[in-house]
Amino acid sequence: MCRAGASVVVLTLMVSLPLGGETGRYVADPAWPRMPAGLFFGTRDGFPDAAARAAQASAPREQGPAPPSRPTFGVGVSGLGIDDSDRIYVFNRGVPPIIVFDREGRFVKKGGERDLDGQPLVGGWIHAGTVDHEGNVWVIERDGHRIIKFSPTLDRPLLQLGVTGQKGADAHHLNLPNGIVVMRNGNIVVTDGYGNNRVVMFDKNGTFVKQLGRGRGGPEDRGHGIGEFSTPHKLALDTDDTVYVLDRSNKRFQVFDRQLNFLRQYGNPAWNPWDIAISRKGAQGVGFFAEHDREEVHKLSLADGSLLATFGGPGRAAGQFDWVHGLVVDSRGAVYAADTYGQRVQKFVLPRES
Repeated sequence: MCRAGASVVVLTLMVSLPLGGETGRYVADPAWPRMPAGLFFGTRDGFPDAAARAAQASAPREQGPAPPSRPTFGVGVSGLGIDDSDRIYVFNRGVPPIIVFDREGRFVKKGGERDLDGQPLVGGWIHAGTVDHEGNVWVIERDGHRIIKFSPTLDRPLLQLGVTGQKGADAHHLNLPNGIVVMRNGNIVVTDGYGNNRVVMFDKNGTFVKQLGRGRGGPEDRGHGIGEFSTPHKLALDTDDTVYVLDRSNKRFQVFDRQLNFLRQYGNPAWNPWDIAISRKGAQGVGFFAEHDREEVHKLSLADGSLLATFGGPGRAAGQFDWVHGLVVDSRGAVYAADTYGQRVQKFVLPRES
């Protein structure tokens, strides 16, 4: 097991940073996206809210077969990706699994529906994904314990990490993976975080390189030290391929160099971070993360984790979130945020950009 930071002498601080920041500047673009007729994020019927579910459960049943149950958890938009041309890739828990829009919200393409064996991809609960610098698209099918690489046209699967339907903690298996980035040299870094509490690096051909974590893997293998994790959930790269790992249950971010050597960490006991996004073109040392408990997005300094701005709030009105679970940032600084329960994607810009 590779342990991060063993030979690195770096000042490491776990600080309790404030929750706030400058508020009220980022606004939602009401015209984004322009969804083509017949396409949906998640399911056509959407989610029943809590009150509707309670009413349905308490209503008297008439004679005859029970009506089909409606989804109550998990269906919606699970993650976002972005390519070098600022096209936004929506990783969808519906059909199709991938829907792509340009920066102005125009529909570009869709796909990613079949695996290497020609079987449907949607059955394993799409969780997240990314786009590499060659335009290939990587999709995490969480409950299938696998990650599939698609060609830029989204119609041809090229590679698979993990063994379909088999969980494990070795060089060939994953256990409920949940996040992925691809470096400029093609190395792949995965948060294998719901089942294994580890971060794994593969080379561009899918060969195991190294991993970070406390022990051999498994749900009980949680740690709180440097290079240890408790539900590593997603991750992001800056322009130097520095790796920012969202260590969710530890309420912090751990930062590693491109060889996964530890650099620094920061967090707050009140955080419940669900995703992190950094511009592919550089953004003057800032990133964004989705905070679930308050349904907010925070802008933060990548150097020390200090918060610079906050927007959002709980709800389904414009500018609000219902389980904000996916984020990306384009080259102009616009932020795109996906709701799982809200079954939508919103674009946020500074007022001067709107």
